[in-house]
Amino acid sequence: MLMSLKGVTKQFGALAVLNDVNFEVEPGEIFGIAGPNGAGKSTLLNACTGLIHPDKGQILFGGQRIERLPPHRLCRLGIARTYQIPQVFESLTVRENIETGAMFGHKTLKSTQQARVETILELLGLGNLRDANAGEVDLLTRKMVMLGAALATNPTLVFMDEPFGGLNSDEIDDYAELVLKIRQELGISFVIVEHKMRALTRLSNRLLILNFGSVLCLDTPKNVMANPRVIDVYLGATGHAQG
Repeated sequence: MLMSLKGVTKQFGALAVLNDVNFEVEPGEIFGIAGPNGAGKSTLLNACTGLIHPDKGQILFGGQRIERLPPHRLCRLGIARTYQIPQVFESLTVRENIETGAMFGHKTLKSTQQARVETILELLGLGNLRDANAGEVDLLTRKMVMLGAALATNPTLVFMDEPFGGLNSDEIDDYAELVLKIRQELGISFVIVEHKMRALTRLSNRLLILNFGSVLCLDTPKNVMANPRVIDVYLGATGHAQG
């Protein structure tokens, strides 16, 4: 396995935001996470990427316990993250943003970093925009620039927080295809937190549904979408989840 969560629990005051969460992510897998608003998805993602520490439980990455490590240490171990609202340096070019990501990952020769940046630019279809100002490109391109910076850290696992937010249906399809292409060509695993269920079920090898901080269901997308409890608690209660 690549990552494993065992009994992960987190409380904020009297509120149990995560309650005994257990799952594993396999090498090369796209692992989807969904659930109603307030289910604990963001807290789970933050715990896996070092922004918060669980009160109980273990998070292992490559067999090493990481639940107390800060984000920069996790980055150098091979964990990267993107955000729902693109985080880019707007005063820098597209290429410079991706080069900045390369500075924070595994320590490699500068020539190796430069070659990786070029590979990422071409893989993402950003070669013609390498000199464009990152603050002046459209939303989808900014998301790709942020993803490119994450890939430049040379990760083995990338967490994506609602990557399809704000995109139209054609852009969602294009971005989903890009994620599949990256997985195929770079062998990277993804954990994707998303409300857009059509895209998420299409991408995911397995899908986890959170509800009130607990695992409601973990199975193949087909089985999850047919699960009566999931339909009642999530899909039946929030029509936008079908988008």
